[in-house]
Amino acid sequence: MIENTFSDDEATITPVDLDHLESAIGKKLPPPFRDHYLKYNGGMPERTYWLSEDFDEPLEVAAFKPIAHGSPSLLSTYQSMLKKQVIPAHLLPFANDWGGNFFCLNLESGSISYFTTDSFNSDLSPEENQSRSEKHVCSNFIRFVQGLINEEDIDEE
Repeated sequence: MIENTFSDDEATITPVDLDHLESAIGKKLPPPFRDHYLKYNGGMPERTYWLSEDFDEPLEVAAFKPIAHGSPSLLSTYQSMLKKQVIPAHLLPFANDWGGNFFCLNLESGSISYFTTDSFNSDLSPEENQSRSEKHVCSNFIRFVQGLINEEDIDEE
């Protein structure tokens, strides 16, 4: 697959910034995730659409969250969403769509999930809402980033 380049990313980070994130979340990040963020600290991918039979329509990435030097950061978003009981602890929101839904790294499996934030039911527990809001996207981070396509390629898939 052809590399997906990013624009409007924040200032370059160091491995120490990633170590700090790992310490704060209590989990190791997959090497491809670390490598990507050392190259691009957040930003907008050139190719932005994820196409899959599992979703009624293509998903569009608005932006990847920066690890540091930007706001809101990946860590501040994670901590805020945990505190509000929006997301479960095993999902690290690294990007969002235009509607405020998240693309998340599953910290247990390394897979990527799409997490909707606008479908919470007040009659359900936070755990039930979280389970209903999480949808599997693909098996790993690099497959997700490289698998994004251009808008004009949607009809060709």
